[in-house]
Amino acid sequence: MPAITLSGGVWIVMGVFLIGFIALIFSYFTEKGTEIRFHAWSNRGGDAPNSLGVGNVGKDPTVDVGSWYRGVSPRRRDSDLPAEPVARTGDPELLARLAAWRAQLGTRSRDRLVPPDLARDHMLGSPDAQLQLVIYADFECPSCQAAARIVEQLRKRLDGELLVVVRHFPVVDAHPMAMAAAEAVEAAGDQGRFWDLYRRIYFSRRPPTAESIPRAARHLRLDMPRFEAELAEHVHAPRVIEDLDTGITSGVNATPTFFVNGVRYDDEHTLPGLLAALDEARDELAPASRSR
Repeated sequence: MPAITLSGGVWIVMGVFLIGFIALIFSYFTEKGTEIRFHAWSNRGGDAPNSLGVGNVGKDPTVDVGSWYRGVSPRRRDSDLPAEPVARTGDPELLARLAAWRAQLGTRSRDRLVPPDLARDHMLGSPDAQLQLVIYADFECPSCQAAARIVEQLRKRLDGELLVVVRHFPVVDAHPMAMAAAEAVEAAGDQGRFWDLYRRIYFSRRPPTAESIPRAARHLRLDMPRFEAELAEHVHAPRVIEDLDTGITSGVNATPTFFVNGVRYDDEHTLPGLLAALDEARDELAPASRSR
């Protein structure tokens, strides 16, 4: 049987397709390739109100929290009113808190943060770091997932200069799984695995579900009877609600909300934007350092 030979032009075409395929695989599986921005709050349950820092808040009613990986261009925050809640069931007390929060959005000026507490807050970095970034986030919020990636990059860039503090702000009237996910991460924290489950949820390609959360916990080899009992008894709910209350007091107006050195950050939730804000905060500290 005669051997099949290919012309030089065919080899070139095949080579181009091969390079394109490799580039596609690279972009799909690597952090660099997945650094995309996500649709934010929509009327079907995207991110919390006014979160125009990342995504297309309130602009695309066809998008819901299942679309973690759909990207759009960043937009600046504005004074959009809160989207209508989508969930009508849940803890009445927590729903009342969120209703009151929504009612007062836009009525206050930029608030100052309830300061981090070394005894209770979840922190990455040195407590003595010059720069401090506090994030209020919701585990079912696509823009919070995008922000988690940006925070990882900030930590790599700023290393020992930056302290990151993560607090819960579950917007359960829009994100039904947000509270369960927050309680689960706290339960993992009781077993020394807070950051491990935090990252597994946010670095997944899908929002958390009642099935995916225990699956992730089993993957981390947590004590599952203890983990499941704590979730069933809502052992960690008060801790999560305490975070939410500090967020309301501090002037959280979206998920995510960032505070840079105690002052709410209302610009784009992008790596350049946050780096610029942190650089400005460093510059403001410089005169005080020289006067000592």
